[in-house]
Amino acid sequence: MRLRAGILLMLAAATAGAAQPAGQCIPIRVGYMDQNRPPYWLGEGEKVPDPPGAAVDLIHDAVLGSGFGCTPIWVRLPVARLKVALTNGDIDLAPLSEQSYYPAEIALPKDKAGNIDLERALHNKVLVLVRAKDKLPASTNPVLYFKGKTLGIPQGNGYAPRLREIGLTLDDGGRDLDRNIEKLRLGRVDGVVVAAVAPAHLKETLDKYKGEIVQLQQPLLNIRVWLAFNDSFYRAHPQQSEALWTWLDKNRTRLGYVMQRYRKD
Repeated sequence: MRLRAGILLMLAAATAGAAQPAGQCIPIRVGYMDQNRPPYWLGEGEKVPDPPGAAVDLIHDAVLGSGFGCTPIWVRLPVARLKVALTNGDIDLAPLSEQSYYPAEIALPKDKAGNIDLERALHNKVLVLVRAKDKLPASTNPVLYFKGKTLGIPQGNGYAPRLREIGLTLDDGGRDLDRNIEKLRLGRVDGVVVAAVAPAHLKETLDKYKGEIVQLQQPLLNIRVWLAFNDSFYRAHPQQSEALWTWLDKNRTRLGYVMQRYRKD
């Protein structure tokens, strides 16, 4: 009887062990803009192109490097819908720029004091493109120069309110960067706002205009972009979520590596 009980116990233990997954896989829906903003986000509409863009590759690496164990499920949405979709739980993760207010349904990294962690974020520069024929000096301060003028900016940008707060006039009627540059060429705006991790990343975009459009060296703003979680998803998977934010902090040079790969390709 004891032998039989021992055998049954061993069989139960073996069966339980076999039932455990070899590797954990936590499905995660990652939302990002459905606009073509090279080199970070490529393509238009719902379909994810190949290659998808440097920022998409970075998020992919962050998800896999933080223990989720699954390739992200990509969800491309209009920029203005990303925050709403994240708040409602239609997506689990999305890039979110600095804003004056964050809904309770959105989880951001916190520091030891309980404040939003400024380090575990992506750091961007907000730059201005202008017409070369306007011959603006290299020392031009864009905040001062564009007071009383109009800047074109793609629809739905999270940092647009900050630009208005510092007294700048924005035309956000254009869907994407190309449409805003066309407004600039036609003289309908005096400059175009664009975000980049580094000014050199815009070289491919500017090359299309053969010297007609140039960028001012001094940025309008230095901003942060967080990978924000839906709060319910975060509370269900806090270890992996925290690991993702820490991964971003420790791999600050990773985007530079991805950019090199894109330039090589």
